[in-house]
Amino acid sequence: MLKGFLFSWIIGFYLVTIAVAQEDQSGFISIDCGISAGSNYTDIITGLSYTSDVGYVSGGVNKSISPIYQTNALERQFLTLTSFPIGTKNCYTLTPAQGKFGKYLIRASFLYGDYDGNGKLPVFDLHIGENYWDTVTISNASIPIRKDIIHTPPNDSIAVCLVKTDTTSTPFISALELRPLNVTAYRTVLNTSSLELYARLNLGSLTNQSYRYIDDVYDRIWMPFQWDNKAIINTTQEVRENSYRVPSVVMSTAVTPDPLIATGDSVSFAWIAENMTDKYYMYLHFAEVLELQVAQIREFNIYVNGNLFYGPVSPIYLSTTTIYTMSPGIGTGRYDVVINKTATSTLPPLLNALEIYREV
Repeated sequence: MLKGFLFSWIIGFYLVTIAVAQEDQSGFISIDCGISAGSNYTDIITGLSYTSDVGYVSGGVNKSISPIYQTNALERQFLTLTSFPIGTKNCYTLTPAQGKFGKYLIRASFLYGDYDGNGKLPVFDLHIGENYWDTVTISNASIPIRKDIIHTPPNDSIAVCLVKTDTTSTPFISALELRPLNVTAYRTVLNTSSLELYARLNLGSLTNQSYRYIDDVYDRIWMPFQWDNKAIINTTQEVRENSYRVPSVVMSTAVTPDPLIATGDSVSFAWIAENMTDKYYMYLHFAEVLELQVAQIREFNIYVNGNLFYGPVSPIYLSTTTIYTMSPGIGTGRYDVVINKTATSTLPPLLNALEIYREV
């Protein structure tokens, strides 16, 4: 079960395929905090090019995590960090090429690694511009934390700020990344609203590994989700993208009800809202991965808290369709999503990938 979910919404869908590539990292800003001024490198795993944070922020102290946390499995960006012992609010200034006319995925990453030798796990706030984004709560010195937000700035520059909330914790940051998105995707009721990532899941993964750039041209990180009592179906062929550009490696697998287990003909999940006033946006990504026979039909309806959200849906073979929220509702503490086969469908529903965001 996912932790928390939806209400009454206006919905939409995206089907049009596009073919523009972004493998050149055009518009990317990739900052490895804590490396020396003038330093830069290309990450051998992702191929992403990182640079020092000098010039993006004033103040701060370069630090390295304790050697006992420096394992071979740790990504290079987490070996160093910038700490801010002085000042209540310290801000990075990002100036993307598209400025206020763009929409961006911004990711802030943190690994404490007992860099200060205090052994005291920090807590501090993260702001985007003047708005509260989230609280960074370090609960384990060895586990990285990533915070993703989709943001449309009101100005040509973007401030990402670390805010001290008490005198015992010192804010720090390991990496800061910005990626341009398609401006027609991830729309909100107010274009000034930002979307904080709640969940981004690759369903039916055969490798149980996460995917990001270069598989995902926007460098979203897709986490594998193992779903009990579900069968996995897949294809080895390429799945065409739409404007959300979910990578083929994610869309080529899907979960569906296991025919060997009497769990009905539905795919369902739920989550609990952290606050009754929270607004959630949902993006469900579908693609048929099996070449159906003439007599076979896969058709389903999507329900949220017992109300029809969208349907009927008939996924297209090897082509992505995204069903998404345009205007979320509020006022409910629990969200239940059920995807049911229709009366005329001969096959159960499927789901390839999902994203959930909370409006900030």
